[in-house]
Amino acid sequence: MKTYELHIKNMVCERCIIFVEQIMDELNIFPYKVRLGCVIFSTTSKSALPILEKKLQEGGLHVINNRDEITAEEIKLSVKNYLDELEDGKKPGKLSAFISDRLAKNYFGLSKLFSKTQGVTIESYFVTQKVDRVKRLLREGELNLSEIAYRLDYSNVQHASSQFRKVSGQSVSSYKATVRPLTSHAGNVENPDNPKRATTKCKGNCNCTQPLHVSRTTLRQLDFANQFSVGV
Repeated sequence: MKTYELHIKNMVCERCIIFVEQIMDELNIFPYKVRLGCVIFSTTSKSALPILEKKLQEGGLHVINNRDEITAEEIKLSVKNYLDELEDGKKPGKLSAFISDRLAKNYFGLSKLFSKTQGVTIESYFVTQKVDRVKRLLREGELNLSEIAYRLDYSNVQHASSQFRKVSGQSVSSYKATVRPLTSHAGNVENPDNPKRATTKCKGNCNCTQPLHVSRTTLRQLDFANQFSVGV
């Protein structure tokens, strides 16, 4: 039996973890361990690998082998964790120091690598993700823009509004008029009393688009997990 470690692109939330776990169970690949951006498993059959990759691709996730691409995904996860800490009311400090500490690498080198592989700077990526976080909080409908600006450490509500318009191309009020509020902390949860039909949508900004059919117990576990940052 050989052990494999696959690095996965676009895997940035707990929903992604559940999605990958469901694929592993479906393919009867045991044992395995899934964390954000990675799955480690053992199997005696190499034929399982292309099937696994195909299943992941169907959900918007992609296996990556290039070292620079893997590092870029680790940077993205660090940005997510940084925003998680902001949203949870913590003070993570400077983004550059946070990423450098998480990856134990020089930030200047990481910045150059990220720009080269992703075509944008870390700072630009961070701003985009921050605005996406504002969008999600607006959809949840529990906080107004002033509260969101404070929670995400904007200098003031005007700064948040200006950055939102610059990145999204529309005002906050225009955006709010076009979206339907979410109704659950874990994302959209439909029919939670019916285990066969309960589904959940990603709280973050990942690309795992396949619906998850999970039990109420799993939904509670997912809701609990969303309270914590998951490291690389």
